Formats: sequence, structure tokens, C-alpha cells
Amino acid sequence: MNLSDRLLRLLGHPHLPFVVAVLAVLLCAPSLWLGLQNDDHILRLVLSDPPLDPEWTRSPGDAFAFINGDEELIRTAVETGRLPWWTHPRLQLAFLRPITSITHWIDFRVWPDLPWLMHLQSLLWFAAAVFAAAVLYRRLLLPAWVAGLAALLFAIDDAHGLPAVWLANRNACIGVFFGLVALIAHDRWRRDGWRPGAFVAPLALLLGLLAGEIALAACGYLFAYALFLDTGTWQGRLASLVPGGLVGVAWWIAYRALGYGASGSGVYIDPGANPIEFTRALVERLPILLFGQWVFPSGLYQMFSQQAGRILWVVAATALAVISGLLLPILKRNRVARFFALGMILSLIPASATFPDDRLLFFAGFGGMGLLAQFLAAVWNRDDWVPSAPLRRLPLQVAFWAFAVIHLVFAPLSLANTANTVRRFGTLIERASSSLPSDPGIRDQIAVIVNTPTVFISFYGPLVQALQGRPIPSRTLILGSGIYPTTISRPAPDVLAIRPDGGYLPLPGSPRPGREASQPAFHPAYFFQMLDHLYRDATPMRVGDRIGYGGATVEIADVTEDGRPSEVRVHFNVDLEDSSLRLLQWKGGVYVPFEPPEVGETVVLAAVTFPEGAP
Repeated sequence: MNLSDRLLRLLGHPHLPFVVAVLAVLLCAPSLWLGLQNDDHILRLVLSDPPLDPEWTRSPGDAFAFINGDEELIRTAVETGRLPWWTHPRLQLAFLRPITSITHWIDFRVWPDLPWLMHLQSLLWFAAAVFAAAVLYRRLLLPAWVAGLAALLFAIDDAHGLPAVWLANRNACIGVFFGLVALIAHDRWRRDGWRPGAFVAPLALLLGLLAGEIALAACGYLFAYALFLDTGTWQGRLASLVPGGLVGVAWWIAYRALGYGASGSGVYIDPGANPIEFTRALVERLPILLFGQWVFPSGLYQMFSQQAGRILWVVAATALAVISGLLLPILKRNRVARFFALGMILSLIPASATFPDDRLLFFAGFGGMGLLAQFLAAVWNRDDWVPSAPLRRLPLQVAFWAFAVIHLVFAPLSLANTANTVRRFGTLIERASSSLPSDPGIRDQIAVIVNTPTVFISFYGPLVQALQGRPIPSRTLILGSGIYPTTISRPAPDVLAIRPDGGYLPLPGSPRPGREASQPAFHPAYFFQMLDHLYRDATPMRVGDRIGYGGATVEIADVTEDGRPSEVRVHFNVDLEDSSLRLLQWKGGVYVPFEPPEVGETVVLAAVTFPEGAP
């Protein structure tokens, strides 16, 4: 028996679902030493017992209801410095994920000081999702080794890394697991006549939706199943969708009636409330996400300049057209391939409600890897549709080896490195947080940060300090945010005027004014431009608007043509030299003391820089 035959037998082994699940966990095992990172700190804040902050504490099933859109509560949060001054007055970032929330509640109540056990729980959910995918591939694909190849590709797909290693993204692992269980039960009901499947499938779908919105993707696969795989009458096929459809509709009605959803944010789009905006976003983001599934990491899209991003979109659309042409013979001949393709595409429609990132590809990867396995197997076996002439077969062979290298070599290496990638961003936050003043006197002072790459980073500073048991300021105010130079002037003893170059809330990838010709096509700092939009959409502000902000008042002194603040004047209740204020600036990845200019004078703070190795 040659090596090729042995590999095929291994891929077709009955125990392969278990093997690939273990392999996936081993590749992500470095996360066991990752600790808490970024949003994990928020989960600890809202679920700890005793409460670390009563105003942020949530019930065990409601950890992801961050901001509920209540104007009075948001105004209070802004006035106390808990939210940035530009926060939308009706900002809503509340997600209904009670099942996932309870798993985190267990983490922080049963083993609060053992993050490795928290990560172990996430890895087990990840393994369960991989195992379920492998079982479903076995039911859909023949011969068995093709199903095994699909399962292997799915298990080592680096797009699944963030949900597996980042605690705050565990919801994706749980949602995908229950969504795949729903598909397995539905397939057994429709193909094998297993009547309990008619009840198990919608129940599993409901559990998935209560774990995370990613489970909506299962509805796309159910529709594709009825269209391409179900063999009953058309009336029967449509009727088979009713149980899952009723669950989806009931979940959506409850989701909105209970006050969950996202609005007022420039990072999330509510498709129901803003259908036109969502359609535009879908046209932009869907090709990038599909390109990310097959070729190029979609998360890097946010790190391209606007011009380079448009070029990347054209490249993505062109590449997808070529890939579609390569897959067309399989799609014509194989209804399972059509199921995979349509399910993959439909699964990414709800994902397009936020910025492109590979972590959104978890469920799409089930269809993508199934389709890829069929393509690789067909070219390897030289199926009847594969041209016999070497020259005509060359494009297929080039694609075969390109996909093999991307998904069988680079993907597992990238997956194994995911924990390190998350750690680098976390280290940036930890480094910045540790540079904040922590002497006992800071408890009676207001920390005033005059510039930062993104308020998203500075927001974590006091939180990380508090979780470490260090003294924190009574309030932390973030005046300026942006990656380009910031001009600061002092028109009065108690007033600072802040003018970030390019204004506040520029579009991601926006150039520095006057430097368009020399703008880098790619820079990780562009990602920070996007993060500031988390707290406000494109709702314009007006000159003269005044916002109470933690013992000061922010006045909009000037705006851009599209209604973004270009300069604000911050009126403090005391002179800037008063001992109640501690002024800080960002410099080289840390916060250092800021010496305010004399009255009538101006200083320019340089563009933000980061320590070596930062993302």
C-alpha cells in the first residue's frame, strides 16, 4: 500500500471526527496560558462576585448586554467618564446570549482565579463544533475520505482561531456547535425518517441562537438543504422549514421586544432599522468575507487605506469570479456542492452587519471547507470533467496546489499562532494600563488623557488597574483620539482646545490631511480608526453642542463637512494646574505626564507610535 492509499484510508477512518477534534484543540492549546484579554476583563467586571462595580454588574444570563440604549443611563455614563464624550445618546450594544453568558458566569464564580480552566471550557466547545462538523460531513459526502478531508480542513481553518482562544468570543463556538447539531438532526429527519429530528433540530437551533447570533447561519443552510438535498415534494420541503422558521421568527421578536440589538454604533448595523445602509455594507463586505474564506484574511481589510481597500475589493471580486469558474463544473454536477456553496453565502449575510473579520467565518467555513474538499478530491482523482490535456488542466492544478498550501500548510500554522496574536494586542493594553498613575493620591484625582490612538485602548486602563487591585482615578476623561498629530491650545486657564489632525471619528483608512500622496497603503493603526466608531455612527454633531463630561464640559468648536467634530473646547471646573487633575498624553505606547501650554499658546503632539512588536 503506497503513501497515497494510506492517507486516504486515514481520512476515511471511522474515528476521524474524534481525531480532528483533538487536533483542533492541540493547535489552539497555547490559549491555556493566555489569561484574560481585552473584553474578557469586561466579562469579569460584570459577572464577578462580589461585584467589582455595582453599576456594571449583570445577571448570570445577561453578560453581553453592555449598553441598552437608555438615554438617561448613557448620559450618566458619559458624565462620569465611563463612556467617551462623543457617544451616541441612544447607543445600544446589547446581545441576547444567555447560554454563553451562563458559561462565563460559571467561570468567574467557580474558578475565578484559574483562567486556564476558562480556556479549557472554550476549547471543549470548539472541539464539539469540529466533531459535529465532521459527523455532518460523513453524512453528506462520499467517499468517506472526502468527508474526512473536509473535516480536516475545517478543524485546522485559522479563521476559527479567535472563537477558540478568546474567551469573549466563545459564543461563536457554542452557536456553531448547536447550529450544526440542528443540521444533523434535520438531515436525519428528512433523509432517514428519524421523526424526533423534527423536534430536535428546531430545539438545537434555538439553543444556538441563545448562545450567539452566529447560529442564524444555520437558517441559511436549512434553506439550502431544502433547495438542493431534500428529496421530498416541494410542499414537503417548504413545510420542513416551518419549525426552524418559527424558532427564528420567535427569537427575533423576543430579541427586539426585550430591548436587545445594536444601534447608534458605527461598527454594527441593524439590518431591520437601516436596510439601505446594510445593503451597501453587504455589497462591500460580502466579497471581502468570501475572499477571506478562500484566500486572504478578511480581518486585514480594516488595515488598508481607503484607496488600497477599494483595490482589494476589486481583487477579491475578481478572484471570487475565477474561483467560481473553477468550481462551476462541480456545482453543475453535485447537489451537495450546491448546498455547501449556497449555505456558505447565506451564512455571511448576517455577518455583514459588522466589520469583516475571519472570526465571522466560523459557520461559513463548514460550507467552504466542504466545497474545497470536493474540488481537491476531483482534481486529485481527475474526475471526468477535469480536462485530460495538460495545458487545459493547468489552471486547475495551480488552484489545487495554491489551495492546498493555503489551507493545509499556512492555515494550521496561523491557527496555532492565534493565541500569540491575541496576546500581542492584550500586551499593548496591559502596557498602557500599567503606565497610568497608581499612587494612592490618584483616587481623589481625575485622569485627563489628552490624546490616545483609540478610546478603546484607554477604556481598559482603569478597568485593568481595578482588577489588579491598584488605585484608580475617581474618573478618567479621554479628550482626543486619533492616530495622527493632535494640536492642543489653551484659550483660558481652565480650557483646553483639542484638534486631532483630520478630526474626530475619521473613516477607517482615512489619510492624514495634506499627506494623501504619502499615505501608507497598509498600516495596523487604521484599525484603531474603526474602533472609535464603536460608540457613535455617522450622526452629525453641530457647532455649539455641549456635553457634560466628568467634571468638565465639552463644547463642539468646529465640525467637518460631514458633521464630525474637528475641534472641541473642554471647559474644566478648575484651572488646569489644580491638584484635582492629572493630565496625561500617549507617547510610545504608554501614558506620560502632559504639561499644558501657557494661556494663549499651542503645542502639537506627534502622531501616535507603538512599541516594537505591537499590532
